[in-house]
Amino acid sequence: MLRKSASALLALTGLLIGLGAFGHSFMGRKALDAGLTSLPLDAHTDKLIYLIWYFCGGCMLVFGVLVILGAWKAMRGERNALFAPCLVGIFYLLTGVIALAYMREPFWSVFVVLGGLALVLSAMLGIASARERAVSGHAFSRMQ
Repeated sequence: MLRKSASALLALTGLLIGLGAFGHSFMGRKALDAGLTSLPLDAHTDKLIYLIWYFCGGCMLVFGVLVILGAWKAMRGERNALFAPCLVGIFYLLTGVIALAYMREPFWSVFVVLGGLALVLSAMLGIASARERAVSGHAFSRMQ
């Protein structure tokens, strides 16, 4: 039961991370446009900024998919399913903490929350899976 609940919540966390890509790429683009209009940028630099902007949005989408895939694999009991969700969680948590300290903008707490959720839920899934393996291993050793 814990494994199913934690897997579902981890998948939801991945969905939020993935949906963040659309908020970043399309809603955040308006703020980027407004900020860049006042700067004297050459055409190459302007294009490069937008290229990197959309690359980051794509990364967020890929991170979300990796977390969802990891949650699905963990729900099925695969052993190494939580590696990618843990990496994404660490990256989001560190990004959020560093950005909060540096920028002092509450927006970055979203990264702290999503990264923390990915890590805590991955830990819960790892513990639940280890317990299930220990119980089934103990039951198996009694049968011999």
